[in-house]
Amino acid sequence: MDSKLVINGYNVPLCDTIPPENEDNCFPYSFKERRKELLPMGWRKTPRSRPLLSEIIYEVNEEMKHSDGVKIYYDVCRPNISEKVPALLALSPYGKGGHGFHNYDLMPYRVGVKEEMLSGLEKFESVDPAEWVPRGYAIISVDVRGSWDSEGDLFIEGTGAGRDGAEIVEHIASLPWCSGSVGMQGNSWLAQVQWSTASLCPPSLKAIAPWEGFTDKYRDVLCRGGIPDATFDNLLYRATVRGRLRREDVAKAIDKWPLMNPYWEDKIPQIENIDIPMYVVAGYSSSIHSYGTIQGFRTAKSKQKWLRVHCTQEWFDIYRPDMTDELQAFFDRYLKGIENDWEKTNPVRVSILTFGNRFGPKPIEHFPMGSYPHEKTEYKKLYLTENKLSLYYPEATGVASYESDDANATTADFLFTFPNTTTLMGFTKAKLWVSCNDSDDMDIYVSLRKVNKSGKVLEHINIPWTAIPQSHSYQEDVVGSNIIKFTGCHGMLRVSHRATDRSKQNSIMPYHPHKEVQKVPPGEIVPIEVGLWPIGMQFYEGERLLFRVGGSKDAYLEIPDMQTPSVYGINKGKHHIHFGGKFNSYVVVPVIPTV
Repeated sequence: MDSKLVINGYNVPLCDTIPPENEDNCFPYSFKERRKELLPMGWRKTPRSRPLLSEIIYEVNEEMKHSDGVKIYYDVCRPNISEKVPALLALSPYGKGGHGFHNYDLMPYRVGVKEEMLSGLEKFESVDPAEWVPRGYAIISVDVRGSWDSEGDLFIEGTGAGRDGAEIVEHIASLPWCSGSVGMQGNSWLAQVQWSTASLCPPSLKAIAPWEGFTDKYRDVLCRGGIPDATFDNLLYRATVRGRLRREDVAKAIDKWPLMNPYWEDKIPQIENIDIPMYVVAGYSSSIHSYGTIQGFRTAKSKQKWLRVHCTQEWFDIYRPDMTDELQAFFDRYLKGIENDWEKTNPVRVSILTFGNRFGPKPIEHFPMGSYPHEKTEYKKLYLTENKLSLYYPEATGVASYESDDANATTADFLFTFPNTTTLMGFTKAKLWVSCNDSDDMDIYVSLRKVNKSGKVLEHINIPWTAIPQSHSYQEDVVGSNIIKFTGCHGMLRVSHRATDRSKQNSIMPYHPHKEVQKVPPGEIVPIEVGLWPIGMQFYEGERLLFRVGGSKDAYLEIPDMQTPSVYGINKGKHHIHFGGKFNSYVVVPVIPTV
């Protein structure tokens, strides 16, 4: 199919979007005529849905035209009052008004989100109107350009999506019931579009609350470390996205343009332009959001910004009653102008994972840091030695090897035992000297795991144990899904993408331009730097840190029953990790004052 979409001079490959009538993994679809109705107090969508606590004016399939004439549809849920109210936007291609992804029912344990917690009026990954309309807000659920029955072709993030977002902001602000103050909220896609919209500075956008949203499609999602991986995106566009026309075919784009170019640069929002209040939420469990969310917080020039790193899963976290109250306090301050001392909230609060079972120890939540990273971070180098990590540089040389093209092969593992309680929090990286006799390139995967005193490699459960059947009390009992189980922080790098640009770094994390391919002659030993996504772990006396190096990712798939790995790997034969002597291989860990 010929492309009619040009971005930064690049003819973008397009493909057909799955039509709304395809109900695989989705709620039943039917086109809804434009209508307005009053939902009474106590209304329920289904017998098990949450009842409404107040009346809601429900406007279905309202229409808006973008500046290029493309018509889109949105729903409004707002209070039945005469006073004007602020609006909270939810923008995505995931459906609205009862159609869309079948979400939590398809997830293990419904990710802790019980059916009776939600009204069914909420857009997937957005706040629930049943909760927010009584708090004095209108919730706007938008089927963005190219999704469902909205016209046009679907932008996959980028400036086009942000430009549309800015037009939607101003349209909603102009409606007669709106106070003129607009905010944005939501997880994942709904968070990412907040970055791209806010970076264009629409005047009516007063505050945003991105709840886990990547900030670089190439580096965070599709080609992390220079390794093309369409596993997540293939799930996304097959299971959750529907539309009448076409969408950007990013899987074909990464095959066509495997190096960074102006097309991929368009999908990096200019976050340094954002100067409005931000309530930013990150977590450890996501395979695509953690680093970008924290970098978004750090990069924005806003002086009124807050970061909270939670210990659960993003969908569970956004519906927690205590976090709903906190988000309201933020929006009340900046959309309603209520003086409520929100500014006294610590600007950075984090969670520290303990990797406990049902009986403990529990994660440490809301630890106040003031900045990210912690201003008293001590970066310690742990040098690779024979099966161990050491604080001391080894004089003797050594080699650890593993079969790179066998996902079940034994990995190269290195252990460090903590003599007393230690808190690791922040950015990490590894420097490794690597070689391969069988190929001129390598995909290297690294991870940091927690090991208990008896030698068991631990996993963190991403939802409260109270949401898991009582018969399940240990990690072995729990479903193996990345949504439910966090194994540890990860990093990866294609060795031919090892070039770095120190001028672009704003932390210890290496910045890889991904502008050129530097192959390695077979047998040649070269140094590489690999950034690992943020760590937040508590180690007690006698517990161990495991640094693992292998040929594939040391983590579960997001939704194993719905995913097939689509990694375009190049590994062949044995990889060798060289250490000691002139080979200063090490991992850097961020130690903060013990919590």
